[in-house]
Amino acid sequence: MKDQKNFTEDGLFNNYIVSSSYENLVHCQIPFFIDSNFYSEILFYSEEINKLCLKVLDEITSSHKDLLNYIDNFSYKDNIFNLKCPLSPMFWTRFDTFREDNDKIFFSEFNYDKPCAQKEISLSGKLDFENNINKNFEKTFISKLTEICDNLKSYNVAVLIDPCHYEELYLAYYFKHLFINSNINIIQVGPQNLCVKNDSVYAFNDIKINIILRLFPTEYFEEIDTIHDILKCFDEGNVSIINDPRVVAIQAKSFFAYLWDLVNSDSILLSNREKNIIKQCIPYTFIFKASNYNEVLKNKDKYVLKPSFGRYSDNVYIGSFFNYEEWNNILISTLKSNRIYIVQDLINIKKEYTYAPSDNNMNIPSIAYGNFGAYLIDKSLEGICIRWSNTLLTNNDTTWMCPIGIKYYPLALEKHEFLNRKFVLDKVTERSSFEYNFTGSYTNINEYISLNSMIIDKKLYNDLYYCSSMFCKILRKTSKLVSDNFNVFYELLGIPSNIKDLVLNSHTNVLCALGRIDFALDNNGVLKILEFNSETPAGVVESIGINKIIKEELNISYCDPNNNLRDKIKNVFYKILKDFSSNINIKNIGFLSTSYYEDVFTTSILSDICSELQDFNIIVGNIYDLQIENDKVYLYGTELQAIYRHFPLDWISYDEELIDLINLLNRKTFVINPTHTLITQSKAFLAVIYELIGKNFYDSVEEDFIEKHIPYTCLEPNNILSRDCLIKPYLSREGGGIVLSYEGIRKNVDNVIFQDRVNTLPFYMDRYSTIGYKKLFQFPVMGVFIADDEPCGIFTRMGDFITNESAIFISTYVRHVK
Repeated sequence: MKDQKNFTEDGLFNNYIVSSSYENLVHCQIPFFIDSNFYSEILFYSEEINKLCLKVLDEITSSHKDLLNYIDNFSYKDNIFNLKCPLSPMFWTRFDTFREDNDKIFFSEFNYDKPCAQKEISLSGKLDFENNINKNFEKTFISKLTEICDNLKSYNVAVLIDPCHYEELYLAYYFKHLFINSNINIIQVGPQNLCVKNDSVYAFNDIKINIILRLFPTEYFEEIDTIHDILKCFDEGNVSIINDPRVVAIQAKSFFAYLWDLVNSDSILLSNREKNIIKQCIPYTFIFKASNYNEVLKNKDKYVLKPSFGRYSDNVYIGSFFNYEEWNNILISTLKSNRIYIVQDLINIKKEYTYAPSDNNMNIPSIAYGNFGAYLIDKSLEGICIRWSNTLLTNNDTTWMCPIGIKYYPLALEKHEFLNRKFVLDKVTERSSFEYNFTGSYTNINEYISLNSMIIDKKLYNDLYYCSSMFCKILRKTSKLVSDNFNVFYELLGIPSNIKDLVLNSHTNVLCALGRIDFALDNNGVLKILEFNSETPAGVVESIGINKIIKEELNISYCDPNNNLRDKIKNVFYKILKDFSSNINIKNIGFLSTSYYEDVFTTSILSDICSELQDFNIIVGNIYDLQIENDKVYLYGTELQAIYRHFPLDWISYDEELIDLINLLNRKTFVINPTHTLITQSKAFLAVIYELIGKNFYDSVEEDFIEKHIPYTCLEPNNILSRDCLIKPYLSREGGGIVLSYEGIRKNVDNVIFQDRVNTLPFYMDRYSTIGYKKLFQFPVMGVFIADDEPCGIFTRMGDFITNESAIFISTYVRHVK
């Protein structure tokens, strides 16, 4: 990804973007992806409604002559609609396209007259990412204009602009740049630069013009000095004007009212199919008149008021933004204006999660409304210019744009519907309590267990397991290097000096007893490894037990990826205890945690699994209840030969109540979850991995894997690190202490790593509590459990961008996995 500043400069110098004090805040280079269904909707409805519009326009002086009554009067209106020549080719148009909360699309207006955004679409098309919608836009744009020129055997194209409008001026320069190496001569002209001689149009008095490409509004044709003569030349076929000035009829927003009047009257001028298309993609619209004043006043929150010929959201009023007195004043003023205004149903536009450029050259996560401008060339959808706004009305001073692509997302949030949701939740909660001693269904007043499900495609499931296996291979290889040179590495990893000997003295070669690799799926559909909890992973009860309960209670047909998790944990416990048996005869095993409820659940289920092995005496207790007597460790009066500590090893190093354990662990009392796992627990371990790239330590496959699946990680900011990064403490857990770079980086901060931010796609979902629910964007983090070095289960949480203790559990299932 380019530096945001360089991206802006590329737009300014290579795509003729207008420079301004706002220029760094206009273009974000992080793509926004839509799914194929949404793209298909835009494709189908934009092309179908365009056919309908052009059909109506073609018959505007015959079957659809009533449309002329819906169009505001302006200079040369009669001249234009009395033209006898055939309509010139429809070169371009852009439909302002929005997505409703229910994911249906609708068009708020058509831009047939002088559609812009060509530069922005072209700029986004140049970015290299998979399924870039605009990849071929510039090529198609050039090809179509070349085709028009070839058909007319004319290669002098006058681009008609108002020089005072910088956007159109720069657009004309951009067109000239596109055709610089062709036989098409682009000539920028203003309203005073055209003349007519001998029934032909000339630019600057001596360049004969046969094609006028308009970036000039039809309703302002009076500003063109020789427009009367130019229209005469056009009517006689001596010059072509594209788009044809008659498109102003279908550019006018009152055209929407005309279409709806045809629908409401069940007019024979439209087929039933055309009427249905109008109903499905155009908001209900009618002309504002004194006769419907009371309706519009009374139901102000339902409507939007727009001028028929308005541009750039000028004089657009949303009723819900005003009180009744203010709304009434607007309506009265509008009625007095003698201009045509339409009233349109206010559509509930969906908020999207995207990224916005910032003044400090970063991209900030943002929730915004997206205008998916569907750009048609000839009759085909060829590009989309997405403009973002923090408000319902697009304001040119605050809107920004980004590239757009199509992405099949292999994660799906399946929302289950219930006649009695509380009954189902109570059943799941009850079974969780009685079958797994799990009483953590709520965190304070908030529900912890979601009754929705995360569905993973088979390929993603396989990719998760492949990435986990490869990562474990890299961990083994790298941790051996670190262990062999531990005096060099331990401080770099943040490992306290008083436990460095304990860390290396594990008496087992398993990678971990039970770990969890946390993955996120980025916007490009690539799995990214966020971190590895090799010491005290949570979510075991949820994955083994509650996943199964929800599947049974909701009759979910997908496969449970955790069917073998319990057996895999039992097998690795057996292997570790067998490794210990050559040093000590193990009879009593303590499973230890604090009284924190989540730790208690995890310790309980792990102790149950261990008790299935053989005749061990399993004692579950609080780690602070341990006692040391005669260099032996006791729990509730029983000597322990082994412990499973659901308690971070580094915490023991500075806890005054536990520090005396250090000299006994792995000597008198062996630790089942190996102490060497603190090496891979440290987030600085990922920085070590990146430091070893290019030093002939990893093979090419391993290096490619690291660079693709592990976000770049370093101990100090450098030129490789993205400005969009996270700062993470070495040994923090549950998101503690993590800072996003755009929030500000403290100077002289120690024991942290810097890691490229993973831009992920959230789901818009309901978060429930005992007092109701609210809709939030929530980010899935898929944790793959690791027993020794083998992937064996999945634990998914949904939470904020930085996953913390407020995240919820969501059951996870896989499509088509045998």
